[in-house]
Amino acid sequence: MSRPQRKKRGLRKVQLVPARAIPLLKEAGVVLPDGEPEIIYGYLDRSGGPRRIIARYPDGWRADLRIRVDGSFSLTQSIKIRVTAHEQ
Repeated sequence: MSRPQRKKRGLRKVQLVPARAIPLLKEAGVVLPDGEPEIIYGYLDRSGGPRRIIARYPDGWRADLRIRVDGSFSLTQSIKIRVTAHEQ
């Protein structure tokens, strides 16, 4: 007995053009730092629709937008901070 073949459901990771991705981030309510992101990439579904957009900025900020099939989304913003100890 053979198993039925499954459809591929994986997302495809691509580097995005900021002009295409930044409007989506702004529409979702991302508070963007000044300037262009250092890197911006996304995950596209089989039909080419964006499902996740990640933007990293030189000052340490990161925005992660996850878009569900029904159009709802979740948004996470974070900043990377380095703390160094000073000896007295």
